[in-house]
Amino acid sequence: MQFTIKSKDLNQAAIKAIQDRFGDANLVINVAQESNLDSLTEEQCWRLIDLLDWDASDDDDRVIAPLVKELANENISHIYQFADWLAQKLWLLDTPAHAENLIKQDGFLSVDDFLYARCAVVANGKVYFDSVLKNPTRFPTTVTFLPLLHTPLIAYQQKKGEEIVYVPLYNYETYGNKTAWGR
Repeated sequence: MQFTIKSKDLNQAAIKAIQDRFGDANLVINVAQESNLDSLTEEQCWRLIDLLDWDASDDDDRVIAPLVKELANENISHIYQFADWLAQKLWLLDTPAHAENLIKQDGFLSVDDFLYARCAVVANGKVYFDSVLKNPTRFPTTVTFLPLLHTPLIAYQQKKGEEIVYVPLYNYETYGNKTAWGR
């Protein structure tokens, strides 16, 4: 069975009706992009990353402030799109080859440190990201930047005054790239 509903019509009553009708059945949601939906491009996402203010490197909140401000001024859909873009970049770096430098240095892999180091790779821009993606031996062992992960959440909070409800398109948690890890 298949039915169609516009996302703007998906409210609590609609969700309750779906739950009543289908019980605990698994639902598959396919998002059909409307041609009038304005999407962030890869280039625009990297330009947003370039807004990070590394002159304020002694204060993480000040580093991310320009990026958060710009995201908060965007459409809500752009905040979600940026979050999905970031999740994809972190997922791409979630490989044994990229973890190897940390494992060699520490003798084990801290799942948190590996995620935060992947954030630092993305935060350092497209050129650095591309070089590390292509050559995992360049993966950093002493640099992390967790605040990047929070930028879409903070931007949404600033824009809407409430917490975002977000399920990433890519599982960026360590070992989330099951294909790369052979799981």
